[in-house]
Amino acid sequence: MVSFASVDDVQRMCGKNTKVLCFPKDMVNNLKERILQIADEYPTVTNIVLHTGSNDVSKQQLEVLKRDFTGLLNTVNSLNAAVFISGPVPPVRGGDERFSRLFTLNKWLISACTDHSVHFIDNFNIFWERRHLFKAMDLILTSQG
Repeated sequence: MVSFASVDDVQRMCGKNTKVLCFPKDMVNNLKERILQIADEYPTVTNIVLHTGSNDVSKQQLEVLKRDFTGLLNTVNSLNAAVFISGPVPPVRGGDERFSRLFTLNKWLISACTDHSVHFIDNFNIFWERRHLFKAMDLILTSQG
């Protein structure tokens, strides 16, 4: 699993055959470049979960973000592993604009992943209005989350 900081605790819940790699400052474009190196480093991997994109939303350039995700989706199609895009987590706080941008990205990713035959994890619907799954720091999930 390649992730951002809020899902770092996943490593503790997974078996020893799971490797969680965290690049909290990475943007989608960084991950597009990094994923091929990671796949080379772990050639026997059968499943890859990518959680990225939330950092990009703050740039307020949705069309650039879509282009970057399209490049990432094209890149992961060349891998010999099942790839899952873990969609954005809805903000617990952060205002209407951030919510709107993440929601729009989520809806677009559902369609884009389907078009590229990549699995999509719809975190928006999983975590929406479930504040009890988050710690006080907003994006950090509790043990139930």
